[in-house]
Amino acid sequence: MANPRLQHYVDTMGAVPDAISVMFDMDEEFAGHYTDIRELIYRERPDGMTLAMKELILVLLDIAVSNKGGAVNHMRAAQRAGLTRTQLYEMLLEAFLVLGVSGWGKVGFHLWEAWDEEEEN
Repeated sequence: MANPRLQHYVDTMGAVPDAISVMFDMDEEFAGHYTDIRELIYRERPDGMTLAMKELILVLLDIAVSNKGGAVNHMRAAQRAGLTRTQLYEMLLEAFLVLGVSGWGKVGFHLWEAWDEEEEN
């Protein structure tokens, strides 16, 4: 790995997303500042959210902006951090309540399928 700052993504996502690699190629200083913010968010705090919950919120935000790839990546990271299928289910119901069939049809149902694919592997 050419840039040691990329290790944060491997640690939290399991790999460096293509968009992050390109960001570092385009402007390493900018990408470094982005990574600073991300590391601040992911920092463990005694009374803070678990990593699984942080990732689940990112899944929900990705659903809201129709980012299927990001939602699946964060869902897998949440799964590795201990998210349960029931917790995903409950969040998907909440997302449907607010975003309706559009959010479900663009991204939501893909997550349910991706969870099953992850468990099969």
